[in-house]
Amino acid sequence: MTIPQLSVRFIHKLSSSGRYLTYALIITLFGNLSALINMVLHPAIPYLDETHSIIGGILAIMAAILCTILESHIRRRGKSAIRQTRLGPYPWIMVVIWTILTGTSLTWAIYHKQQETMAVAMNEARTIFEKDLVYYRWAANQNGVYVPVTKTTGPNPYLKHFSDTSAVTDSGRTLTLVNPEYMIRQVYEMQNTDSGALGHITSLDPIRPSNAADPWEENALLNFEDGGKEVWAIQRMDDKEYFRLMRPMITEQGCLKCHADQGYEVGDIRGGICVSVPMTLLNGLFRKDVFAMALAHGALWILGLLGIFLVSYRITGSIREKEQAETRLRAIINNMLDGLITLDENGIIESINASAATMFGYYPEAVEGHGIDFLVRFPPGTIGGDELEKSLQEAISSGRPLNGLRSNGESFPVALSLSKMQLARKRFFIVMVRDVTEEEQRRTEALRAGQLAAIGELAAGVAHEINNPVNGIINYSQVLLDEAEDQNDESSPDILKRIIREGERVAAIVSNLLAFARQRDEVVSDVTIKEVIDDCLSLILYQLDKDVIKLDVDVPDDLPFLKGNPQQLHQVFLNLLTNARYALNQRFEGSDPEKRIEIRSWMTNVDGRSFIRTTFTDYGVGIPQDVIDRIFDSLFTTKPPGEGTGLGLSISKGLVRDHAGQLTLESVPGDHTVATVDLPVASGGLE
Repeated sequence: MTIPQLSVRFIHKLSSSGRYLTYALIITLFGNLSALINMVLHPAIPYLDETHSIIGGILAIMAAILCTILESHIRRRGKSAIRQTRLGPYPWIMVVIWTILTGTSLTWAIYHKQQETMAVAMNEARTIFEKDLVYYRWAANQNGVYVPVTKTTGPNPYLKHFSDTSAVTDSGRTLTLVNPEYMIRQVYEMQNTDSGALGHITSLDPIRPSNAADPWEENALLNFEDGGKEVWAIQRMDDKEYFRLMRPMITEQGCLKCHADQGYEVGDIRGGICVSVPMTLLNGLFRKDVFAMALAHGALWILGLLGIFLVSYRITGSIREKEQAETRLRAIINNMLDGLITLDENGIIESINASAATMFGYYPEAVEGHGIDFLVRFPPGTIGGDELEKSLQEAISSGRPLNGLRSNGESFPVALSLSKMQLARKRFFIVMVRDVTEEEQRRTEALRAGQLAAIGELAAGVAHEINNPVNGIINYSQVLLDEAEDQNDESSPDILKRIIREGERVAAIVSNLLAFARQRDEVVSDVTIKEVIDDCLSLILYQLDKDVIKLDVDVPDDLPFLKGNPQQLHQVFLNLLTNARYALNQRFEGSDPEKRIEIRSWMTNVDGRSFIRTTFTDYGVGIPQDVIDRIFDSLFTTKPPGEGTGLGLSISKGLVRDHAGQLTLESVPGDHTVATVDLPVASGGLE
């Protein structure tokens, strides 16, 4: 972990007052950093130097800005934000870039300051050169200068060929001739060599040997011969660094007095003036400026690193919050029970959620880019044109049924709702899709239940109407039978007894129909299994005879009582008999010895309790294993539409469970199916 990261995390752990005190210390430290370091490295520089004030002020302002940003971050995201946020590679890339930029800026500043130092040295050297050249010209134009002879200024031995190299004043003082070169040499010898500039006139063919050129000066003079105008360099002389500048000397008329014997003519390059400026002071100033710049750039680099990591924490935290929000939103959308489809303004599918993908049987990628009519079938001519939203709303609210189309080609009813969303300049449509297959089935079943209830009421009314004439027929037949017996009529009694027997049979059927049609769910009584089965058979016997289905019933009379609701048990057994009849008719179109239903009842013991087990066995088409696993699911049916509701077995299982019993099915496809009903005997019944 880097120092900026540790610093940021340390500040996050402080209390409010501790943070403000830390901010004040940081701002004060950066404001005085330059002055504090110079106190150690350059004690001669005043603490309140102007450079210190400028650099310190800039660093203090930057530190204050950074502390303000850091405090804002802490208040906005809390102290745990840094600990919970992990930085990716991008902050480190920014650190590298910032380091390169800061290093480049410092390098450029140092280079610029170096060029500035060289420019100052160059300007000083050129100024000295111009001064020396003016002195030389003045002395040359005067044909030399006579000065008193002293210990340091004696007669110039190189001017012996002149007739007037000496003179005597009126007071008798001896004077000697000083030529320009001699004069300039003496001036430089009088300077402080520690800080003063050096200079002399040199040539490739000097009159005075000590004026001979050194190697650098020789190269410069050769450069002048080739047309050069100026040569400069930085060299060390006597363990000191100097800026050396040399320019050519052009022979003028005044120069020929001393140098005509050497063959020079006016305009010839006869040598050069070399000026050497000491770099001690300039280098000192340069190092001071470089230190200040390095200090400023170093502080700026550190502040930049802190800023990068702080901003990175804020950006990373914001991205993390956005990602979490998007993840939560995506999870909510994908876990919606209804399907969600987003469309662009042209009706093209852009995305679907998991529910919609499951509903239609497609992967999301397979439907993206298609129109909405790829999934939903609208009535012809309703969708299209420029006003997509209006046409969709009209199609949805028209009341006409809409169907979805699964990937396997299966059609199913759907309900749609439409909403609109504007994101920047782009418009979206959100379509909510709901599979209403079960709702349609429930609606159909509710309608069917209403019809059955109406039929039940009608059947009850018809049964009451039939009861009266049937009772009348029985009663009148009994009267005729009594009269015939009194009159010893042997032919009539047999016919009358048959009429009475058939009339009683009709009355029993009507009574059972009334019992089944009545709503008596709350009635619980002791019943015998044989009684319930006989009543059920009396209601369905006609249909079984019509379909040529044989019955094999083995229900003993001595089975114990059951505690239950006769009407509900009727419903269970009738449903099982109806399903057995349907399976037999599916396998056998007409009469067949195997076209039969077997009903068996006997006592059994389950988990220490006594039960009456009743089985209904048919030898019809049987039930496949994948179907039998779902056979008791509500609304599940294998019968064609209009012939089955998918509720019979589900309701029957619930009714048996309400009687503390159990209903199970086992089947061998193409052979037989056995429905088993276990019902507990009434308390105190026979064991």
